[in-house]
Amino acid sequence: EEMIGMLWRGGRRFVYFMIVVVLGYLCQVCVMPYLAVNGVTASMLFAVTAIVTVCYGKLRAFWVGAWYGIVMEIMLPSITFFNLLLYPVAAIFSSLPFADKSDKRLEYERSVNKQAKNMNPYLRTVLCAGLNTFIYELINLVYVSLGGTALTPDHLGRAVLDLLLTMALAAVLMLPVRRFLGFGRKKKAVAQPAA
Repeated sequence: EEMIGMLWRGGRRFVYFMIVVVLGYLCQVCVMPYLAVNGVTASMLFAVTAIVTVCYGKLRAFWVGAWYGIVMEIMLPSITFFNLLLYPVAAIFSSLPFADKSDKRLEYERSVNKQAKNMNPYLRTVLCAGLNTFIYELINLVYVSLGGTALTPDHLGRAVLDLLLTMALAAVLMLPVRRFLGFGRKKKAVAQPAA
């Protein structure tokens, strides 16, 4: 019975995780174009990747980034292999500073007299979404520049607007998505009276 309960809880959490990942993609391609600001759409994919990074860690962030890269490459092809490579690379690079530190890492930092704790998960989520978007926009601007197009203030303004919109989207989504995934505030244990 205990084994079945464990499998049920683990399977249910995985199903919830997959629902968030798939809905993130569907919202990006079906809903977000209608919410554009000055022709710039916030990246639902980077917001979801940031939430996954902080909740689950580096490995799952990489796989979510890889899956988003594959589907974006297939469904919205632009530059060959651009999305396929950039989404997982951005996910793994932004997970390095923002995923939870392992117990081993925290213990090492304590042993060398550093402050050993994880930063607030809500702040990390917003910053992670910002770093994902920054990496994507930076490489995009470099590619545009190398292609012979002169960068204008409009290019830079659109990149900054995308960064700000994606961080705001992550800030709005992180609480409900974290709760849906089971990462809400933990209930405090109620002390039982002594018998």
